[in-house]
Amino acid sequence: MVLNAQSQNPVWVDSLDVQEVDNSIFSGDAYWRGADGASSIDLGDGRILWLFSDTFIDPKGTGSRSKSKMIRNSLAIQEGYDIGQSKMSFYYKGTKKNPESFFKLPGETWFWTGHGTIVNDKLLIFLFEEMSVKTGLGFEAIGWYIVIVDNPYDDPLNWKMKYIKGPDTFGFIIGSSAVLADSTYVYAYGVKEPNTHEVYLTRFEVQNLLGNNLQGIEWWINGRWVSNLTQEPSSSFLFVGQTEFSVHYQRDINKFIQIQTYGWEQASIGFRLAGKPEGPWSDFYLFYTPELLDNDEFIYSANAHPEMHGDGIIITYNVNNSDFFKLLDNERIYFPIIIKLTF
Repeated sequence: MVLNAQSQNPVWVDSLDVQEVDNSIFSGDAYWRGADGASSIDLGDGRILWLFSDTFIDPKGTGSRSKSKMIRNSLAIQEGYDIGQSKMSFYYKGTKKNPESFFKLPGETWFWTGHGTIVNDKLLIFLFEEMSVKTGLGFEAIGWYIVIVDNPYDDPLNWKMKYIKGPDTFGFIIGSSAVLADSTYVYAYGVKEPNTHEVYLTRFEVQNLLGNNLQGIEWWINGRWVSNLTQEPSSSFLFVGQTEFSVHYQRDINKFIQIQTYGWEQASIGFRLAGKPEGPWSDFYLFYTPELLDNDEFIYSANAHPEMHGDGIIITYNVNNSDFFKLLDNERIYFPIIIKLTF
């Protein structure tokens, strides 16, 4: 699930403190053997929901990825707000011997996970629908959905879920990245797929969403909210970004901060700042370039996790390998890697 993120003239910042953090919380389950995506939602009461996309499950529980099956998405519940002192439980459908994606459609298409939020004790999760193609990277986004969970505080295997297909949004995959909410609106960022990656911000009235109504989407265009678009917006996108990124309010700097990877293969991680979710957004600042140990490895999918307590910002990113057999054999990669950024 990798798409290149471009930004004009990014600025390198050397004065920030970046520390690597133990990521063994992701590798302790004998069946769940790694995934990408890794966005998170605070469920409250010390519990954090993690959403993952392509996931390896070892049917025999040997703790090895080498004979695993891949499903298209999974999730986990973290108990505790300290990533180093928490417990994580993983969930998917089917059985351990015959695992299935947690979120799924009939037919040949599949879901990768975006982001979501809790509103009025309901859980909203944005998903994007993918299909196989013979060009490019071999897959293409063709639409988006919202899943409404009526009982998000129960065991995920007992969730009551309703899938709502999003209307046509001119190729913009709404909710593929960050989702924010206040008492009136749910705000969802999205990118133009498959390759141009302009980022727009949209919003929905909470009551409409909870009433299963995805019409009346408002777009932030030319400094104002616009609804009932009949053609693709051609200007006023916020920036050009990766398919997956995070946005959250960072209290200690009194700014909204957007985190993502930049570049392809040996990518770096950076951020933008804004006073409001709709911007204007600052230049893109690079602050960290992870080390790769294999020429076929590549970096993508950086997300911040503001639910974590303590100093600094917890950020995860993923390392993959274009050689699938190397990916199966190397469990140093494809578990989310954790760093902490301190301003």
